[in-house]
Amino acid sequence: MQTEKANTIIEKAIKSVEKDGIVADKLIPLLQEAREFALKEEDPLLTRALRLAWQHLESNDTFAVDLAEDIENETENFIYFLSLCVKCENEINRTELREMTNNMQALA
Repeated sequence: MQTEKANTIIEKAIKSVEKDGIVADKLIPLLQEAREFALKEEDPLLTRALRLAWQHLESNDTFAVDLAEDIENETENFIYFLSLCVKCENEINRTELREMTNNMQALA
């Protein structure tokens, strides 16, 4: 994300997951707030990714999306997803974020 405040929100979500694991009630508001910044930045990929992530959390109370082959658990997957959101200007990260978003869309 381009906005420092938006990155701070995502980093807060990462710290929350590292401390407490995936707690949907804590994470959904943070993802929704970060999505507002993605809308202002006119980044449709990030906007969609954040929306699908919070909807997935809302429906499943976890992040049961297989994202990377070398990541074995849902907590690490979610932290990885969030870290890509922070550094989404990088083209490789955008490609992975796009793939993850497509995986979440397929689960919806």
